[in-house]
Amino acid sequence: MMDRRKFLKVSALSAAGLTLADSLTPLAAGSRKPSDKTYSVVLLGDTHYDTAPDCVYHSGYSDPNPSREAAHRKEFVRNAEMWAERCPSLVRRASRLVREDTRLCLQMGDLIQGDTGSETDHLRFLRDAYCYLKASLGCLPLVTVAGNHDLRAADDSFAVRAYSKFIKERLSPEIGKEIEKTCFSFMVGKDAYIVIDFTYPDDAEIEKLFSETEGARYTFVIIHGPVFPYQSAKSNNWILHGKDGNDAMRLHLRELMAKRHAIVLCGHTHTTELLDWYGDGGRITQMTVNSVWHTPEAGEYKLVAEGADRYGKVSEKPDTPEKVKKLYAEYADGIRRFTFTRSAGSCLMTVSDKGVTVDFYAGASENASTRFVLR
Repeated sequence: MMDRRKFLKVSALSAAGLTLADSLTPLAAGSRKPSDKTYSVVLLGDTHYDTAPDCVYHSGYSDPNPSREAAHRKEFVRNAEMWAERCPSLVRRASRLVREDTRLCLQMGDLIQGDTGSETDHLRFLRDAYCYLKASLGCLPLVTVAGNHDLRAADDSFAVRAYSKFIKERLSPEIGKEIEKTCFSFMVGKDAYIVIDFTYPDDAEIEKLFSETEGARYTFVIIHGPVFPYQSAKSNNWILHGKDGNDAMRLHLRELMAKRHAIVLCGHTHTTELLDWYGDGGRITQMTVNSVWHTPEAGEYKLVAEGADRYGKVSEKPDTPEKVKKLYAEYADGIRRFTFTRSAGSCLMTVSDKGVTVDFYAGASENASTRFVLR
């Protein structure tokens, strides 16, 4: 279990509603007064915040599918183990990435494990996790995107209600405008940040957000799940509009992003990846961020695959289904760069007229493990 004094302090802050009031300077106010043209952003992937014992957040949780519930309860054990020491040290490292020009921290969803038994517990879970990160990051604005675990519970409907309350009360002050939907946008200087709910995408709202931010210098799409098929031997279609079979909308949104030369920042896969794709009259660069430090080894940077020809091959097996191979093939010709590692850590993204880079810090390492050039 994480340090009990820290846990109790965070829970008390959450209960008192003191997350933001005393130290917040909204993103819209330009809290650290950096140049509009050059600034940095701290990036965190999935965190799956949790603690032991299970009754703290998972009291009353059950699933009608016994095998699925058993798998979820194994995740509780994993989470409690990694949040005992490793993940707190990762968050502390992320907090030391903050520079004078750092505008905000982006967290890529699955802020919490989810799997709660009531709406009250789910909202408390979200507040506690958010408070924990805020306590480490100080006055830095913190923006998170809806992940599938953030919306998962014994009854998903109350998790969705809890998340809607959470973003309205926590993200609205952070960004400096009312946030009532799980798809929204904000600007940093002349750069557009479009946040998309991966689990329940509002396609009309997404199109509206792209239209409203036309002319941005860079367009960043913040989404929990990836836009491109990820490395899996059995199922690679858990992408935006991949599992629901809405191929027409999947391809439409892909084209919308490509024509804006979008930079996608995502999580979900528990891997760190860079993918650069050309097609649909433009370009999409996808950076997948992983902060699930589930084993000690994941805190070390180890390159698994690199090169466009390795895309779709990392997890390939003799019995890989044809539908998986077909989905990879749909994107393969457009891949120009591909880098894949299972390492977990935190990142510092630097944005300027010269381009966009991401320095990745595996585990709690003091020095950058590698640099990804996005633009």
